[in-house]
Amino acid sequence: MSDTGGANDAGGQAGAPEQCPGCPAGICLPSGACVACLPSHDECPDGQYCGADNVCAPGCKTGSNCASGVCGEDHDCQSCLSDSECGAPHVCGNNQCAAPCTSAQEGTANGCGAGLTCCGEHCVDAATDSAHCGACGTACAAGQFCGTSGCRDSTLSGLCSFKKIALVLDGQSGNETPGRAIAEALHTQCVPAPALREVSQLVADVVNADSGRPVSGGDELLIAPGGYFYAHLTDYLSKQAVLPVYSVLNGENLEYRKSATDAVLVSSPRSAPNDNHDFFVIQFARDPSSGSLILNAQGFWQSGTVAAAFYIAQGLLPAVTTFDKAWYLFEWQDANANLAPELSEIVLRDSGN
Repeated sequence: MSDTGGANDAGGQAGAPEQCPGCPAGICLPSGACVACLPSHDECPDGQYCGADNVCAPGCKTGSNCASGVCGEDHDCQSCLSDSECGAPHVCGNNQCAAPCTSAQEGTANGCGAGLTCCGEHCVDAATDSAHCGACGTACAAGQFCGTSGCRDSTLSGLCSFKKIALVLDGQSGNETPGRAIAEALHTQCVPAPALREVSQLVADVVNADSGRPVSGGDELLIAPGGYFYAHLTDYLSKQAVLPVYSVLNGENLEYRKSATDAVLVSSPRSAPNDNHDFFVIQFARDPSSGSLILNAQGFWQSGTVAAAFYIAQGLLPAVTTFDKAWYLFEWQDANANLAPELSEIVLRDSGN
C-alpha cells in the first residue's frame, strides 16, 4: 500500500491546467476536449479522485482522506471505516475495501472470504461486528460490543471475550514493560488464550501513525498502556472523550477527570513523591467511529502504570466476571518500602460506566 494521488494527466502536460472559453465549467485539453479534472492536478472534492478518464470518482486521493492515514494505489483506504473510503465499486466491510456481495447472498458466506458473512451487500465478520453480531441485522445496543459469546456490555468483565490482542507500543519502557505484563496476563489467564501481537504506534496498522486514531475494528482488543503524553492512542481517545476517564495537568496538580462531566475524581500534587505512591485507572472503551475496542491502564507516573499492570494480573483477571464497570480508579501506597505493588496496598477509590 502506498499514498498516491493518481497517474499523469490525459494531455501529458505537467503545467497547470487551462480554462478555455469553450468549457467554462471544466478544463480544456490541448486537443480542445473539455474534461472535469486532471489526475496530475487533482481538484476533485474529498472522498473522490481524478481517474484516467478525467472524471472524479469515489475513492481516496491521499492519506489525508483516510482514517488510517494510508491511501492505496487503487484508491482504497487501508483499514477503511466507511464506504466513502473505498474506490468504486468497492465497499467497506470488516475494515477492508472489497467488491460488494449481492442481496441474493445475504446471510451466507457466498461472495465473501473465509469467515465472513454477506450482510447488506457488505462482507462482515458476524463474530465481531456490533451491527451484525452473530447474524445479519442483530445489532448490539449502545454501550455494548460484539464478543465471542455475542453482545456484551462494554465493561472490564468482557476482557476475555476476544480472540486477538494487539499491544500498541509507544517506545517508552515505562509503558511498554507494564503493557507486556498486561498482554501476557490476558494471554495466559483467558480461556481460550487469545492470539497476541505487538504493533508500534508509528506504523500504520491498528492506529493512524500520525494521529493515534484507532482503525482496527472490533475483532481485536487494543492494549494502550500509559497516559496521553507518550501514548498516541491514549491521547487521541482522551481528546475525543472516548475513554471514560482522562488525565490532565491542572496548574501544579495532576488530575483524573470523568470525560462525560469533567468532574475531578482525584487530584495529586505534581511535586509529590511518586516512586512509592500513585493513583491509577483501568478502563475499557469502544471507539464509536471505528468499533475499535481498547483496554487502557495508566498511572500519573510509571509506578502507577506498573501497579495497574500488577492489579490486572493478580486482582482483576482472577475475578474478571465481577468487574461490571467500564472503569476503576485505585490508589497504591507502598507499605513495606520495597517499591513493588502488593494487593493489600491497593485501594479502590471510585468506579463507573
